[in-house]
Amino acid sequence: MMEMVNRPYAAAFEAYATQHPEVLCLSADLTSSCEIDGFRDRHPDQFLSLGMAEQNMLSFAGGLGLAGFRPFLHSFGVFLYRRPYDQLMASIAYPRRRVRLMGFLPGVTTPGGMTHQAIEDISVMRTIPNMTVLEAGDATEVESIVAEADTVDGPVYCRILRGAVPRLFD
Repeated sequence: MMEMVNRPYAAAFEAYATQHPEVLCLSADLTSSCEIDGFRDRHPDQFLSLGMAEQNMLSFAGGLGLAGFRPFLHSFGVFLYRRPYDQLMASIAYPRRRVRLMGFLPGVTTPGGMTHQAIEDISVMRTIPNMTVLEAGDATEVESIVAEADTVDGPVYCRILRGAVPRLFD
C-alpha cells in the first residue's frame, strides 16, 4: 500500500526556516492554500503577508534578497510568473537575487480553471536568465525541495504539490 503524507511541504518549510532566521516566508493572500498558515501562526517574525499583490511581492522580495534575506514566496504557480513577469525579470532574475518562488497547483490540478492552471510555467521559467526550475514528484521530493532550492546561488522556481501527497521514492 502506498504511503500518503499529509502536507509535507508545510512541515519541511517550517523545519528549515526555523533553523535559518534569514529565511522569510512571503504570502500573497494564499497563506492557507499554500499550507503556510501554521508557520505564520508560530513564527510571525519570519512571515510577511503582502495581500493580493503578487507584482509588489516580487519587487519587495528582490529588495529583501539584496539586503541579505532569503525570501520564499508562496502562491499558486501561475501567479508567480504570468502577471508579475516584469517584476520577476527586473527585480529577481537579472540581478540574480536568491529568491525562491514556491508555485503551488502546477499543471491542470486545480478546479480554478485556466486562470489558476500553471501549464506553461516550466517553459516560461526556463527562458528566464539565471532561473533554476525544480519540480517535486512525490512527498520525499517535496520534503527536500526547500533545502535544495536554498543551495542555489540565484532565483529558483519550484513546482509544489500540496495536500496529501504519495510517497513514491525513498
